[in-house]
Amino acid sequence: MARKTKQEAQETRNNILDAAVRVFAVKGVAQSSLDDIAREAGVTRGAIYWHFANKTGLLNTLWDQVLSLYAPLTQASEDPNEPDPLGKMKELYLSFFNGLVEDQRLQQLFRLLFDDSDRSRETEAIRQRHAQKRRERLRGIQITLNNAKEMGQLPPDFDVRQGAISVLAFVYGLIANWIMTPDLFDIQKEGEQFIEGMVQMLRTGFRERG
Repeated sequence: MARKTKQEAQETRNNILDAAVRVFAVKGVAQSSLDDIAREAGVTRGAIYWHFANKTGLLNTLWDQVLSLYAPLTQASEDPNEPDPLGKMKELYLSFFNGLVEDQRLQQLFRLLFDDSDRSRETEAIRQRHAQKRRERLRGIQITLNNAKEMGQLPPDFDVRQGAISVLAFVYGLIANWIMTPDLFDIQKEGEQFIEGMVQMLRTGFRERG
């Protein structure tokens, strides 16, 4: 039997990832097995092990793909030479909201993250990883807001730490509420107004205390 080409191997890998998301959506991570995923993907269990060590490996790969999509914009918003840090931050979040609406895989990953009923070892590991990413994101937002302060986009006495915490809470809250109750608001159509309102809040509040 001929070995698969690199492209064919990549297609199989992507097929397994897509199948995993579909299975997790129906059964939850805890009740899903690699056999379930193999059947959904139309491959053998051995084919899954060729690409992934276990379910945790599958979930980590899915999250890696999500994070890599937004890395360039995140880095741009934190660049000290960026002339419009707040504009880049707005662009980052609007791009994320649009991607969230258009990407079913991304939506399901967030549902798994916010579903407290699924307390499997794998989902707990992903939640811990996501918590660490939130800490990193808070530091990144502080860099962006400090750059904005240096560029004169925010007041000289702006409290960067409090502002960054508020941005993280605001955006995370929008995502969590839309994922779990999507009929509350249209995160794609109303996203620009939400983010513009957040920026106005930053410009008028969060003064350092003497």
